[in-house]
Amino acid sequence: MIKLISLDLDGTLLDPQGRITESSKKAIAKARAAGVRVVLNTGRPAPEALWFAQEAGLDEVNACLGGAALVERTGGRTTSRRDIPEPSARRVLELCLGREIELMIFAGDEILMDPFSQASLERTYPYPAFHNAARAVADPIAYMESRGLPLTKLHGDWNPGRYPLEELAALPGVALTSSNPHDFEVVAQGVDKGRSLGQLAGLYGVPLAECAAVGDSGNDLAMLRAAGLPIAMGNASQAVKEAAARTAPSNGQEGVAWAILSCLE
Repeated sequence: MIKLISLDLDGTLLDPQGRITESSKKAIAKARAAGVRVVLNTGRPAPEALWFAQEAGLDEVNACLGGAALVERTGGRTTSRRDIPEPSARRVLELCLGREIELMIFAGDEILMDPFSQASLERTYPYPAFHNAARAVADPIAYMESRGLPLTKLHGDWNPGRYPLEELAALPGVALTSSNPHDFEVVAQGVDKGRSLGQLAGLYGVPLAECAAVGDSGNDLAMLRAAGLPIAMGNASQAVKEAAARTAPSNGQEGVAWAILSCLE
């Protein structure tokens, strides 16, 4: 019997227009009324994760930043976080800044952007919860060092031909992943959504065998492999579908509502 359902956000809980549908909200409410925990396990930062968790009516503690942090929906307190170790953290920034890459820099509880990224994200990323929390700084490395801020995650997008992926992959203590075919993400080695699912399951007292996970992209694979019931979205990559026990309709066809309700049967 499934007692906890872990949901990815982009391409999964969100429809192609970036919204949570009423059918998804009703399915989540039905699951929670039946005593099933429903949580978010997303690559997005805490302000966005908590905004969507509140809108969807999810449980209290959710995972964000690709599994690097657990946060409480009420009050936004971070209960667990794993940062990229130094000196690799500084080297990640040195390799990525100044390349005309659209960067989101997640520095502990702060979100930073260099001026190029700010201008780009204002055009390409229409989420107020992000922009209201983010800060543009001329020199992110100096800003972080002056305040003793760690690097928890780096998200890069927009300009794949300039990504320093080989150099990043060679750094000790870091891991590379992606949430779509044209981006990259850097986190601490050992951080992934499977690890955060294990943390959430332990927190809620649910064995992993009684957890379901729903996702669509490469950074969801660890979560699907950790769960007793892995579910791929219809819009998922082939690798994700091959790792799943069942495939839901796409996120444009109420796939999450179908996936959640299928766990209650």
